[in-house]
Amino acid sequence: MKQLTQLLFSLCFLCVTQITIAQTVGGKIIDAQTKQPIIGVTVVSENNTGVVSDLDGNYQLALSPGNHTVIFSFIGYQKVTRNIQINDGTSLLLPISLTAQFAALDVVVVSGSLYAKKLSEETQSIEVIKSGLISNTNSTNLSDAITKAPGVYMMDEQANIRGGTGFTYGAGSRVMLVVDDQIMLAADRGDAKWNFVPMENVEQIEIIKGASSVLYGSSALNGVIAVRTAWPKLEPESNITIYHGIYDKPAIKEAAWWDNAPTNTGINFSHKQKFEKMDLVVGGHISQNNSHLLGQYSDRARLNWKTRFHPEEHKNVTWGVNGNVMSDREGLFFLWEDWDTAGFKPFQGYLDTSTTTLLNWQFKWMSVDPWLNYYDRFKNEHHFKMRFYNNSVDYSDSTNGDAYLVNLDYQFHRSFKHNIVITAGTQGYYFNVRDYELGDHSGISAGVYFQADKSLFDKLILNVGVREEFYQLDTSAGSAVPIFKGGLNYKAGQLTNIRLSFGQGYRFPSLVEKFAKSKLGALFIFPNPDLVAEYGWNAELGIKRAINGDVIKGYADIAFYVTDYYDMTEFTFNFYPGEGAGFKSLNTSRARIGGMEFTLGGEAVLGNGKLNWLGGYNYIYPADIAGDSSNLDAGTFMQNFIDGFTAKSTDSVFLSAVLKYRFRHMLKMDVEYAIQKWMFGADINYFSLMENLDAIYISFIPGITEYREGHFDGDWIADFRVGYYIKPDMRLQFIVKNAFNNMYALRPAKYDPPRNFTVQYKIDF
Repeated sequence: MKQLTQLLFSLCFLCVTQITIAQTVGGKIIDAQTKQPIIGVTVVSENNTGVVSDLDGNYQLALSPGNHTVIFSFIGYQKVTRNIQINDGTSLLLPISLTAQFAALDVVVVSGSLYAKKLSEETQSIEVIKSGLISNTNSTNLSDAITKAPGVYMMDEQANIRGGTGFTYGAGSRVMLVVDDQIMLAADRGDAKWNFVPMENVEQIEIIKGASSVLYGSSALNGVIAVRTAWPKLEPESNITIYHGIYDKPAIKEAAWWDNAPTNTGINFSHKQKFEKMDLVVGGHISQNNSHLLGQYSDRARLNWKTRFHPEEHKNVTWGVNGNVMSDREGLFFLWEDWDTAGFKPFQGYLDTSTTTLLNWQFKWMSVDPWLNYYDRFKNEHHFKMRFYNNSVDYSDSTNGDAYLVNLDYQFHRSFKHNIVITAGTQGYYFNVRDYELGDHSGISAGVYFQADKSLFDKLILNVGVREEFYQLDTSAGSAVPIFKGGLNYKAGQLTNIRLSFGQGYRFPSLVEKFAKSKLGALFIFPNPDLVAEYGWNAELGIKRAINGDVIKGYADIAFYVTDYYDMTEFTFNFYPGEGAGFKSLNTSRARIGGMEFTLGGEAVLGNGKLNWLGGYNYIYPADIAGDSSNLDAGTFMQNFIDGFTAKSTDSVFLSAVLKYRFRHMLKMDVEYAIQKWMFGADINYFSLMENLDAIYISFIPGITEYREGHFDGDWIADFRVGYYIKPDMRLQFIVKNAFNNMYALRPAKYDPPRNFTVQYKIDF
């Protein structure tokens, strides 16, 4: 049927062009491997006359009679040049196949500029996590996947990029989560629900490091995690992954409260298929996840879908409705009872629910996303998106809450002459919360933005942008002053790009930070209705160098950055007069974070196999200016930044002026070698000691001091994996995490898992 359609298209194309347009060249442009039509290929002749391919990959270029050179180019593909001859009054049918090329600098990202662009041309640091790494490490939760990126870690399900966030325990987020170009932060807590993201269909994760509020609004103060899910290729694809894991005894064997070791079992499935006028994606996940921490668990079931309609009668329009639903029962562990034999038991006891720090909640989440893309006759792109996002919760004490938001997003995009690209739009959402702990609230957050890219001399890319935001909570309204971004990317050589960027950001406080009052055993989370918005800026200088040899292909990247925060919000543990001991979100005034990051990524032919790697090292000096104003002086801050690189964790005087709950040093490296039917992998991580905590936290929580005395040199954690392809489409894999069975706690007073083993079986059909 498809061959017949293509033949009819070719015949019709020849007839129509002969009758209506003289002297043209045209045809269909496809991927050489997948045979998939490629949208947006630039087709240019030697006189700079040009067009782009349409939604079906077709192009038509009008030319004068004579000899011409036509160039076909698209990011991520090898450029194709054709020398052709056009006779007077005739047309030429010229189909083109483009071959994808591997070069780490030619990875295509969308999140940085809101349109497809080479990674090498971006002005900010962006890390890309591919679906292969997600599958091979059995990352069934988005929070597991993003920690593969250098400079990124999780603390109690709170994403932290380059030390931009401390300990918040789900109270708001400085990192914006975006799934398929739309925000995905909850209306009530303002946090990201990492296990709601459909990992079974993720194609690529793009992590923007640094303030990005100009394009993404509030909560993009520390960066953006943008998830792109997959669309079908030419042939239908289905896969099923089944896994089962079990925990080993911890290094302190008395800490194991179990007789039968806790286990994790789950199944993922996905199906993607193209139909004549519609593309369909369906996926799902079911799992039962027990924990090494007594009483902590997660039992969840998720179903998601994507549709894309492309009617023949309207080739310039595509539309669809995507969706995701999930049910999740969770037991949440907060603090240990002590650091050694009671390290896996909750503070104040497990059985007494009046004092336990463990919570048992039942969640239900749903998102429905209608969308439409329209390409008008003036080559303008119009993107309309909507998301209805609802989450409800039943608390441990039989109370409940319900929250929803409705997001509306319009984006305009156009490429003009003289290498100018304009992206502009408006985005906003209405939220409504009815919650026993938070009260009843509603509000609006809306913004308008504009961004321009300009290429100069084929070497320099200039990027500028501006945004204005409006925010209203209940009856109080406020707006952020206009914020700006700007960046340069200079192609210093065939394989080298230098980037420089500056961006401003802000974040309005979440409802849970302002109004929540929760009991965690003897501890409390206190409200702070006087909390105000925090804001700041980020500047970065980076150099990316490609490695493009016959054997090794990849890149090395080094970046230096500084971030300033004003009215910074920190989740602060203290004894509050008239309230008690617990946590409260406070505006802690000024902070300045300086850092350096070195990243390596790529692949190499090694013997008869292929080696892949991604990793890097990150160092930060997170100055608490509220505690030591001398860091306002640039010279003093620079000297402290240099001294902090070699300072020992035992130097309490020097490190008392750093922000709380940060790691100065982090190192990550994932390496994988595939040969014939075998695959071997290793994931190595290092975290230095978290030097500064709330003083009352150290004195109040049992075992903090004793634990820290044994971890002044930080923690090394190693995971290993081995896989075997029983058939080309069938793989069995064995994974061991924390292989050396370290007792470590990235978040103080909550141990990370001991050594654990997972068997994974995956089949594609």
